[in-house]
Amino acid sequence: MPRKHKTISLFIIILCLIIIILVALQWTKLREGTDKDGHLLVNQQIEIVHDSGKLKIKQTIQNLANHTYLLDLPKAGGNFTFLNKELWDEKNKSIAIRDNTFTIEYEINTTPENQAFLLEDWMVHISGVEIAHTIVKISELTNMAGSWAAGAPMTYHEVLDQLQYYVFEKNGAHIPLYWQKEQLSYTYIKDKIPVYTDEKTDSHFLNNSIVSQLNDDKEFPAVILTEHINPLHSVPLIIENPRIDQNILSSIWVEQFLLSNIWAGKDEEKWVMNILAGITTEQPPTDELRGGQIYAELKNKLTKNEILKFISSILQTDQKITSLAEIDQLLGRVKGLKTSFFQDIAIEQIVNPLYFFTDEPIYVKNHKLENDRVYWIDHVYYFPIKSIVKNLDYQFAQISEDEIFITNGKTTFRFYDNKDFFLINEEQYGLLTMSDKLPYLKIKNEFYIQKEFFRKVFRIEINHQNNQFFIN
Repeated sequence: MPRKHKTISLFIIILCLIIIILVALQWTKLREGTDKDGHLLVNQQIEIVHDSGKLKIKQTIQNLANHTYLLDLPKAGGNFTFLNKELWDEKNKSIAIRDNTFTIEYEINTTPENQAFLLEDWMVHISGVEIAHTIVKISELTNMAGSWAAGAPMTYHEVLDQLQYYVFEKNGAHIPLYWQKEQLSYTYIKDKIPVYTDEKTDSHFLNNSIVSQLNDDKEFPAVILTEHINPLHSVPLIIENPRIDQNILSSIWVEQFLLSNIWAGKDEEKWVMNILAGITTEQPPTDELRGGQIYAELKNKLTKNEILKFISSILQTDQKITSLAEIDQLLGRVKGLKTSFFQDIAIEQIVNPLYFFTDEPIYVKNHKLENDRVYWIDHVYYFPIKSIVKNLDYQFAQISEDEIFITNGKTTFRFYDNKDFFLINEEQYGLLTMSDKLPYLKIKNEFYIQKEFFRKVFRIEINHQNNQFFIN
């Protein structure tokens, strides 16, 4: 090969290697700023100066991709100033990012005469960008005797001659800020839960058995106990009166913790978190109708150890719960069975009894029944009457909501819901003489019959082997 061609080829190879290396470096840099799902991990730092009834705010967001973004500006804000003003589109509320960083300065007016104020929607948000971590630094110049608190842990606090300096820090972006003229003290419950209160208030409202089950990687709602502002219950921050009952406060906190860390399902189904909080803290839900019925049913049908096991499985789950079906699965596991308790409440809008069942196969004369459940109630099995007797060559008829009729041409049976007798060949028999358990019951408008009662009355064999039921 001519020397000239070799030189060109070598140059092309070197050029390709350089391009590959540059692309790899760019990709590595990009990956360093992304999570495992490929989303940009964006951090922000906010500096606030409180002076003469005004908050002067500087918000900086780093690790952004160079792109044009839509902004959501806080309604309470004013005098918005951009570091790169020429890239700001006032009409469309959009800004073009050129150096991977966004900086904005703005002001929020406060009323100096107020004893306290709460800021919830006070940040600038960038559409389509999720904040991974937020640091808020506050310089207090207005009232040296006052206090700042937040829906986040306080990582630093220093009092100087003419300045109080605070730093709050947490994952995510939702950090409500609270200020009052009177002093608040800051503490932790078991080094986990931020609590702002006066010196006289007992801040240990959660018992140790609950706190010990909370993994350190979770988000813990902060608590402010003060009389200077109306109560607030939200995921990052709970504000309550110092005189609130400690059990009620505990239940409120657990519910917000569950909503923050555990629940990722539909909004219309998040009522279940209130129930779980009540069971966790042994505090009946405030919704005395449905919530009270659910609470009572769980307390009546589960032992204390089963409740503790159920709650532990909720509090210590590694992944967020996305449906009531998942809660039913965790509830069923405490019995080694299954249930559809919470799902049925959502569908039927009434509270049915808490039943546990197995969907192990049922074989009647070697014929496998489809989609039938065997319920486990008061330590005995209950079988679906209709499906089984039909496969035992009986005719089945539901005469009314309360009466069923079964016959094989020689023998007839009549069973009644909520009555203490049944009929064989129109002859009445008392139920109390047959068993100390309910001989049969109705679940979702279907009759189920107790195993021993079924065996004696119909003179059949019922065997349970290898997780299967055999009926002959």
